[in-house]
Amino acid sequence: MATNEVISALNALYQGTSLPERERANAWLEQFQKTTQAWTTSDAILGSADLGVEAKLFAAQTLRNKIIAGIGELGEQGALSLRDSMVAHLREARSGAQPLITQLCLGLADMAVQLGAWTDPFGDMAGTFLGDASAVSCLLEFLAVLPEEFLNERLMLDSEFFVQRADALLTQRAGDVIALLVQCLQQTELRADAHTRVLVCFSSWLKHGDITLEMVQDTQLVALAFAALEEEGGVFDTAVDAVCEILYETRADRDDDIRVARAKDVAVEQQLVPLLAAAAVQMRTNSDPERVQGFCRVFTEAGEAWVERIVRNVGMFEAVVAALVDCVRLGSLDAVGMTFAFWGVLADRTMEGASCDPARRALSGVFSALIDVSIAHL
Repeated sequence: MATNEVISALNALYQGTSLPERERANAWLEQFQKTTQAWTTSDAILGSADLGVEAKLFAAQTLRNKIIAGIGELGEQGALSLRDSMVAHLREARSGAQPLITQLCLGLADMAVQLGAWTDPFGDMAGTFLGDASAVSCLLEFLAVLPEEFLNERLMLDSEFFVQRADALLTQRAGDVIALLVQCLQQTELRADAHTRVLVCFSSWLKHGDITLEMVQDTQLVALAFAALEEEGGVFDTAVDAVCEILYETRADRDDDIRVARAKDVAVEQQLVPLLAAAAVQMRTNSDPERVQGFCRVFTEAGEAWVERIVRNVGMFEAVVAALVDCVRLGSLDAVGMTFAFWGVLADRTMEGASCDPARRALSGVFSALIDVSIAHL
């Protein structure tokens, strides 16, 4: 009965012809989501073969909100039972609408963060989805949102439990995630969007700090991110995000020990500078303003991460500096603006004393060109 009422309210909300009718339906659905009955009704909607995406998306969103706000209502065994049911729903949805897959993964991630009785989310999800080429994207989506949900301020967790859970689910599993992502790159039978999903997942774990550049610099993941800059549409945007996260990881940190600092320098000089030189050629031969802006994001991230290195060795980073001048020349005003902080910091660093004289002389032509290009925009 409750399922029919929910469907009727959703039909009124999405297809109603009058505003009061839609407002009444929305108010009823909001109240329904707060009830205990919403747990079982939402689960039933997700398991129904006769209902469409809109109803299932509402049910998945309802479950996620209830997991965040009150998973304790279910008790440990009830929560584990719901987990199993949601995993089954995710598997059924594997070839369906992406918003539904994302909502189910978010709900499962929120459960994984909070539910200590779920001892091995990575192993359980990998065991369920990795063996099915049509379902691997669901696993990658879950792994992509998992680090993000540890930053979800709606999850109210004891600080000690939070630290323990983050260590168990993220830190201790980072190496396994890298191995899984590399494995996915080697599986030719995966769906066409699998490489994009790999990049999204890779960026998420890099951003959270559980995967470091040192851990991946000898894998295919860095090369994949840069190669995807040649792709179109959403793949390019995802690649820009991933490359920016990689570059951010190379920033010098005063807490880096000698080994880590050296590893970063090697990655920058031997791997990333040549890859960026190739990316600069792509930018200069591209006429799409949005793609040019994406490239400008990449080079700005590199410049800001490497200011100290540039001052120490201008010649090594000549291609990167030239590309940043071209960002000002080729980019929109928005793209030009994103480079300002870099140029300001670089100028300040080259004026800090006699030790910076070689950099100041080497960059004098660059700053002259930058002034000419900036005047041309006026």
